Amino acid sequence: MPHVKNLAIVALIGSTATAVAQQTSPAQAIPGVEAHIRLVSGQTPLGKPVWVQFLIENTSDDPITLTVPGCEPQIPSPETGLPITHVFSGGSTLGVSVTTETGQRWDQPLGYRRPSNAPILMIAPRGTVGTTLDLREYFSALRAAGRYRLNWAPYGGALVSETLTVTVAPFKQAEIVTDDGTMTLRFFYESAPANVANFIELAREGFYNSKRFHRLEPGYLLQGGCPRGDGTGIRSDGVRLPSEFNNKPHQKGSVSMALLNEDPDSASCQFFICNTRQKDWDGRYTVFAQLVGEESFATLDKLMATPVDADGRPRRTLYMHAVRIVDAPSGAYVDTP
Repeated sequence: MPHVKNLAIVALIGSTATAVAQQTSPAQAIPGVEAHIRLVSGQTPLGKPVWVQFLIENTSDDPITLTVPGCEPQIPSPETGLPITHVFSGGSTLGVSVTTETGQRWDQPLGYRRPSNAPILMIAPRGTVGTTLDLREYFSALRAAGRYRLNWAPYGGALVSETLTVTVAPFKQAEIVTDDGTMTLRFFYESAPANVANFIELAREGFYNSKRFHRLEPGYLLQGGCPRGDGTGIRSDGVRLPSEFNNKPHQKGSVSMALLNEDPDSASCQFFICNTRQKDWDGRYTVFAQLVGEESFATLDKLMATPVDADGRPRRTLYMHAVRIVDAPSGAYVDTP
């Protein structure tokens, strides 16, 4: 089975399940209550939703009741989750802001007007209430490519969340350059956003350049991306990824993340490429990409034909000379999680 061998357990440092947050420690004006925002993915393809989770957490052992400043309280909302009026409950800016790297700022959500009435929000002890919005619907700037900071200060600014950073960019794909040809990887952005973002990040940093495919199981898989070249290495910062199991089959050309002793949340930098259909691996490893194009499969066939020793090590060095991130062809993606 695809895995990372002989590794000591490494503590999780950070998380790629959501965008990396710049933590703040504001003096919260509502004791026992915290506001948080989370991104489904910090790397959002151009033209796709920018999903943001807005969460209000009761950290106390008592129930709390929240109302929207400037609005007449109504009976508690029958809807499940955080009412939109509580999301946009800041001061004159309504609480949500989007800022570019150059400092251009938007703080007035399009198509939203503060109502005269807003439902009371009741949260149980140690409870959390939230909702997820596509912020493009309220801030059209997010429909353009760029890097943006997101801030949230609800209830008239009485609460202040983390600051998140999201990058909106055209669809990308990867090219793995080997002595036997080039393999092109088409990413599954929606099915495995965190794992895709992780691979793109490492590739752009040059992490995979001159790495090897250190393991070859004839007829089954080709595995690489180990910084030590022997199957025991992970990212130097210790980051490991949560599983994003999906409905993508493990078939020829499927690209999945290798795991530490089959721990579903231990993917880091090593990945494997399937050579045949492996139904037993479905739902056990995160498929985040697929080889596309005749050259990709011809290259895979040449690599898989390499003789191996008793431990599955190729008898010739199978270098990844470079892993390049390039723009994908327009209209190339169809991805259903």
